[in-house]
Amino acid sequence: MLLRTLLLNLVAVTALSPSVVSAQARSEPIRLVVGFAPGGPTDAVARIAAEILTAKLGASVLVENRPGASGAIAASAVSNAKPDGNTLLVNVVADIVNPVIAREKDNVITKRFMPVVLLAESPNVLVVHPSVKGNTAKEFIAIGRTSAKDTFSYGSAGLGTVSHLSGVLFADATGIPMLHVPYKGTGPAQVDLLAGRIPLMFDNLINGLANAKAGSVRALAVTSTKRWPGAPDLPTLAEAGLPDTDLVSVFGLVAPLGTPKAAVDRIASALLEGMTAPDIRNRLNQIGAEPGTLNAQAYGAYLDTQTQRWEKLVAAGKFDLK
Repeated sequence: MLLRTLLLNLVAVTALSPSVVSAQARSEPIRLVVGFAPGGPTDAVARIAAEILTAKLGASVLVENRPGASGAIAASAVSNAKPDGNTLLVNVVADIVNPVIAREKDNVITKRFMPVVLLAESPNVLVVHPSVKGNTAKEFIAIGRTSAKDTFSYGSAGLGTVSHLSGVLFADATGIPMLHVPYKGTGPAQVDLLAGRIPLMFDNLINGLANAKAGSVRALAVTSTKRWPGAPDLPTLAEAGLPDTDLVSVFGLVAPLGTPKAAVDRIASALLEGMTAPDIRNRLNQIGAEPGTLNAQAYGAYLDTQTQRWEKLVAAGKFDLK
């Protein structure tokens, strides 16, 4: 009788084991690792993504901030994590460009990570101090090209940031002498721009438009390929005659190499659907962003294209590391 009872219990446990294993898998939280401190746009996008995954997958999702080294600390932690779909990196443009700057071909983003999804994207806006001549981007470019003896200083949030890289593309396309002035974040650069200590910068959309509305700067153009929904009256740099200067801030999601495709597709599907919800779109718009539309395959192609773009610039000596 005892043996029969033990056998029945064993059968029951065996029959239930897939559910038990599944429950255990679901109990392990998904970690979204962010390479910046809480409060910034990357952190904001990560927390929106965490909410969506929690609602749609019924999973426990944590946002883990590991700031430092322009995101390299967070990237290293995720690339060395177990490839089980539970540890993901919220990547930004610096994660794409920094390995290229360092000429570390084996460390480019698609050789260290599997693309998952593009969460959101946001352009920068070219803003100039009121003392700068030219009321439009075309006028400013024309003045800059005819005043080759003058060097325009532009501020950025630091080396390798989108505000820096936009200036690199602009200087290369126009031939206007540009001096990069890196700051420790966007805030200090904005302070010097408003004070007239630097004449221009490629600012984030929300702050740039707010300062333009206040009359503290003039907004000339956005850095997206098409006019941005949040600033439909502002032309693109392409409309000003610079077709190859588009650059947006991307907020993507990547996973350690070897992560199962099923896990990647499940997460990507939930986020692509959730990011388009009206309330989520409204929250993204408040930080100047729009929902992403690229799945794992499309986002991987984008990462490859951007990597090649910056490799060409670095190889041609166009990239100023100062």
